[in-house]
Amino acid sequence: MGVLAAVVAGSAVAAWMLLGGRDAPPADAGPPPTTAPSREPTAQPTDPGSPGATASPSPSAGTGYTVVRDGSGGFSVAVPDGWQPSRDETGSGSFYRPPGDRSALLQIFRVGEDAGTGACELLRLSSRSLDDATPAYRQVSLEPVAGEGCELVYEYDSAESHGRRRGVERIVVTPDGGRWALLAAGPAADAATTRAHLTAALDSFQPR
Repeated sequence: MGVLAAVVAGSAVAAWMLLGGRDAPPADAGPPPTTAPSREPTAQPTDPGSPGATASPSPSAGTGYTVVRDGSGGFSVAVPDGWQPSRDETGSGSFYRPPGDRSALLQIFRVGEDAGTGACELLRLSSRSLDDATPAYRQVSLEPVAGEGCELVYEYDSAESHGRRRGVERIVVTPDGGRWALLAAGPAADAATTRAHLTAALDSFQPR
């Protein structure tokens, strides 16, 4: 199934759509879309009663981050301490957010497009779709990264982030040949923190 990354002009930063047709983007007003990470340094479910992430301490997580094993998503990743799975999102994959705060998020999902379509081409198409569907969208950069991956940086108006929101989406290729998208977003005025969240996720990410 082919997909295209697109920002949802609402609670979610990115949603994925079939190449043949898109889902209607939700408004950036409600408690619907997007995510945030992680938990306390104890190996117990973050969201009791639902299949999902468990947390465990890890020396590789870095100060301020906890490694989460996401059972439903099939991966482990470092998320900011205290962030938890968000279950009421409209996008694909797994979402994490700070408790009671939708201004920032982390989204992780497997890329379904055929490997014949390069990572930068996928993000180029995604950026074009975001431009069509997102208030005051602006592409900041789109550049290849090592290992056949690519990164898109963009901004748009977001009620959740109380102004401009910056998204940083990276497509990575894992040793088994799989492709995953990791996306961090937060207030544009705090872009350094958003970048730090994505870097921690990338450095720790492992499919299972």
